[in-house]
Amino acid sequence: MKLTDTHAHLEGFERRGELEGVLSRARGAGIERIVACSTSPGDWAAYSKISERHSEISWMAGIHPTDITDSSDDALDALPSLFISGGKSDPIGIGEIGLDYYRLPADPEEAENIKTRQRRIFSRQLRIAADLGLKVCVHARNALEDCIAEMEKARFNFSNAVFHCFSGTPLQVAELNRLGARASFTGIITYKNAGQMRGSMLEQGLGYLMLETDCPYLAPVPYRGKACEPFMLSQTAKAAAEIFGVSEDYIARATSQNARDFFGFDRKL
Repeated sequence: MKLTDTHAHLEGFERRGELEGVLSRARGAGIERIVACSTSPGDWAAYSKISERHSEISWMAGIHPTDITDSSDDALDALPSLFISGGKSDPIGIGEIGLDYYRLPADPEEAENIKTRQRRIFSRQLRIAADLGLKVCVHARNALEDCIAEMEKARFNFSNAVFHCFSGTPLQVAELNRLGARASFTGIITYKNAGQMRGSMLEQGLGYLMLETDCPYLAPVPYRGKACEPFMLSQTAKAAAEIFGVSEDYIARATSQNARDFFGFDRKL
């Protein structure tokens, strides 16, 4: 069984000298490719070096909505230059980007200022991705409708977007699919109280399905409460197979092919 983890955060493992062990365990569990997503410009150089060392790692460059700083605009001025060389260590898209309204200040004016800032930086990254014909990984926590609105305003091609760690309703994922986008799912599908998420995954179907760990967060059962690692994706795949009523090998083949088709791995290599 060969799997693709389409969304992982590896910079912390690298910083602590743990990455080699993490990748060894991943290989042992059949994880053949990992897409590392950045949250701030501080990740970009590290991921370029990691992907140069490890052929199974691809990465995306972007600024997460909760990591926006006063220097974010300067960083975005330089973002297109990362895609110039066409080399193995270049990013394969822009992510993770989007909007996050989960923990906004109680003061309405302050909250609206944060939303406005997030929307502006999201819009800038969408325009860069559109200009360069790149895929984007969208973070839409408590902000799905606003993310869609910003993408429509930017006339972004939804078929180039994956909404990661999807937590919306079946009706919402159906709308994303109608627009041309897709959702990816994490180990949360193994949690007892995640019936709506499992329903959304079924609504989307196997044709668009991609799986991710979002490590080091959201470890699946039976690892829940521990730091998540890519090797744990095998548990998420097992749960997905049970939900769809197919074999684990079928889930692995289908989701890995979907990831290859979306990200263009074969073209990159």
